[in-house]
Order: sequence, then C-alpha cells, then structure tokens
Amino acid sequence: MRVSKPQLSVIVPTRNECANIAPLIDALSQALHDIPTEIIMVDDSDDATPEVIKHIMARADTDLQVRLVHRQPGPDRAGGLATAVSQGFQLAQARYVAVLDADLQHPPERLRALYDEAIAGDADVVLATRYRAGGSYDGLDGFSRRLISVGLKWVAKIVFPDQLMRVSDPLGGFFLVRRSIIKGVTLRPIGYKIALELLIRCHWVRLVEVPYHFQARTAGESKANFKQGVLVLRHMWRLVREVPAAARFWKFCLVGASGVLVNFALFWLALHTNRPLWPAWIVATEASVLSNFFINSLLTWRDVAAQGKRDWVTRAALYHAAVLPGVAISFAVFAGLTLNHYQTPYFAQAAGVIAGVIVSYLLSRNVVFAPREDWQRIHAAQQQGFSLEDALAASTDMDLEEEPDTATPLPQMAGQV
Repeated sequence: MRVSKPQLSVIVPTRNECANIAPLIDALSQALHDIPTEIIMVDDSDDATPEVIKHIMARADTDLQVRLVHRQPGPDRAGGLATAVSQGFQLAQARYVAVLDADLQHPPERLRALYDEAIAGDADVVLATRYRAGGSYDGLDGFSRRLISVGLKWVAKIVFPDQLMRVSDPLGGFFLVRRSIIKGVTLRPIGYKIALELLIRCHWVRLVEVPYHFQARTAGESKANFKQGVLVLRHMWRLVREVPAAARFWKFCLVGASGVLVNFALFWLALHTNRPLWPAWIVATEASVLSNFFINSLLTWRDVAAQGKRDWVTRAALYHAAVLPGVAISFAVFAGLTLNHYQTPYFAQAAGVIAGVIVSYLLSRNVVFAPREDWQRIHAAQQQGFSLEDALAASTDMDLEEEPDTATPLPQMAGQV
C-alpha cells in the first residue's frame, strides 16, 4: 500500500515512558485520524520503552507512521531533550512540525486544535498555553513548582519583551511550528525549553495560542527539578549573548546608561576647566548622543548593518531626531506629575525617564535601525499612492514567501556546552 507523504510531523522525546507510549499513540491516532502524520520517537530510555514503540510500529496504519530513533547511552545522548528534538527536526518531512512530551501531561488530543489553527490562520507558530482562558496549570506538582513556572515565565517575558511580552506561555513544551522557519537557523538550547529557543532565534510573523489543561502525571517520574530551572536561566543568558535581537530593549538601556556617564564626565571636565556653561552642556549632550548612536549601531543593532557612508549619515541624523521626542515625552511626564502635585519630584523624574526611554527605543527600532528593505518597501508603497500610514501597514504585510516544502534535513541542534 502506498504511504502518504505526511502533512504533520510529531516529535516525541522519550525517556523511560513505557507505560505512557500506548495511550499516547492511541490518543494521537484518534485525534489525527484523517491527517497523514509521522510520529518521530527519539528515545533515551533504559527501560522497555523502545520495545513498546517497536510493537506499536508493527501495527500502525499508513496515515500514522511511527518512527523510532533509540539513542544508546553515552555521547549519543549528550544534551538530553535538546538534541533529541534536534534529531526529530532532522527527520521531519511535513510542512508543520509539532513537539509534545510523552508523559501525557500535554493532552495529545489537543494537537488537532493546534494543527487546525495553523492551517486556518496560516500561522508560523502555534503555542499550547496554560495561561489563557480555557487553560490551566493544575497538573504542575505542588506550589513550589507552580511558583517557579510562573516566575520563569515572567522572567522570560521581561528579558525578551519584543518577542514574548504578548506570549502567555513562552516556556511550554507543547507547540507546533512551520518547518521552514527553522531552516538555516543554528539552534543551541540548554535544557528543556525548546519553544523559547525557537521564538527567540527564528524569524516568525504569525503566532497563535491554543489553551489547554496541563495534566497531572499518571505514570512514570517527572524529569523537572531545580536544576532544570537553573538551566532555563543559563539558556536565557546564552540567547542574550548570541542573538542580536534578544533583549534588545535592555541592551538599548545599558547603552543609554553609558551615554549618561559620557555626558556627566565631559560636563564635569568642561566646568572644571572653566568652559562656559551652555557650550559645555551642548558638547556633553552631543557627545553622549553620538556615543549612544555608535554603540547601538555596533552592539544593539549589529544585525542591521549600515551599507556605506550614506547609511551611516542618514541613521545618525535620524537618531538625533529620534532623541528629541523621547526628551519631550520625558519632560511632559515629569512636568505633568510635579506641577499638579501628583507625585514627588523623584518619582516624576523616574517616570519621565522611563517614558522617554521607551519612546526613544521604539523610534530607534522602527525608524532609525529599521532594515533597509523596510525603507524600500515603504518607499515603493508611497510611490504607488499609499499614505504613509497605509505604506507602513502594507510593508508589514509583504512577508517573505515560504520556501517550497522539501524533505531537506534541518541543521543539527547543538547540545549543551
């Protein structure tokens, strides 16, 4: 009988889950009965799990192909779940690839909802979420584990606000992605949070969330522990260091802080060498603006390189222009809070600075350091008669076309280092 090309690949990393394999496969078979699906089991077990999988493979129908990769103890298992999912991505052939755990805490029947949302919304990423209406995290074992889960979620959202602030469950392990968004991307996760790795390193446009109830484990032992929480923090730090777009807002703030030091140092030097007050202020301010511009160009937006002297001059001019609204907003917030006696001067000053930094960052991100192709798209839309607002909207709709779907293996995910 001819085997259908899969429309969905499901990666299931397993370790000592022999009691959960049969109910998992049965649930997936019922939920995906009319979708040609391949289930890729990447197994690091020391119990009877591989034998159970082989028994199921012998009876699987052609619309639910089960494949087993059993990794022997030793170097093959280095990196744990991270490299297990990597091998699954290498073998996946379908347009969409899903990942879920084998312990049934991710309800397999909800995978159908993720797939349907991806197709209906042409989504790049579909996340199963415990933290929206209709979902729950009741299956987390104990108050401490729930506290750690929610705490780490908010740490991730705060560290990576551009990518994650509107994502309710960025550290979940139950998700589906368009396979093409991973092509050409070197993935280097630490630990279990593969979704975080994909959300930060990959270019995606459309993300959809589907609520689900995180189930209590009924068999086997949980792999979650305090060490895994530490690995999540290490993982975040690696992303901050290696991905230019990761934590860009905080990099921008650090550069701004360095500019303050430059400003005060030059201002102090000018006053202590008997220079006039206002020229000293102008020189110190301009030096700090230029310092911030060059450091942001070389560090914060190092992935958006200027092309030639003209780009540098244009960006420098735009950066100076972007600073002014931030200063104006900062002053307006400060004046509004102090003149009406709503807050103390120190609180008003802090609120004004925060508002000014956010405005300056948004202008820098969306105007000064916008990719060159964005400028070209906006200009082309204006040439066609669009208003500036419509041109901006049109440029965001001109997404990169998806590459043809092929079975080319994806880059190998590096293990923990």
